[in-house]
Amino acid sequence: MARVSVEVPAELVTQVRETVLLLYQATAESLHAALRSREDEDETIEEIHVHRLRVDELDDLARRLGGEPHDVEVRASRDVLHDVVYGTLIDAGERLADVSNRAWRGELPLERVQRGAEEVLALDAMLRGLDG
Repeated sequence: MARVSVEVPAELVTQVRETVLLLYQATAESLHAALRSREDEDETIEEIHVHRLRVDELDDLARRLGGEPHDVEVRASRDVLHDVVYGTLIDAGERLADVSNRAWRGELPLERVQRGAEEVLALDAMLRGLDG
């Protein structure tokens, strides 16, 4: 797998780390399920290997994104980084929709909408950098 890198700005580290941890959990659960499966031994071994590699990459990302948020360059397979950034973008979009709705009702200042939109745009730019 081709490895790529992306710069995660300090203001996005917490959100990206959360996505990494969610993907880590899901992959660990998939690995566990594959380990318990005994259907086709050859396919199971290959599936275990794929999950294990992904767990290792996610573990490395979690470590690099740990601690106090600061700008950090992370490196992993393109597929893993794409899933991480895309997942974080989806979460940011959902938060933006919620903040927009609450600002429209007068519960939050409009500046919060702008901050949410800037987060979405920054993640979109990161994703485009991976795809381009």
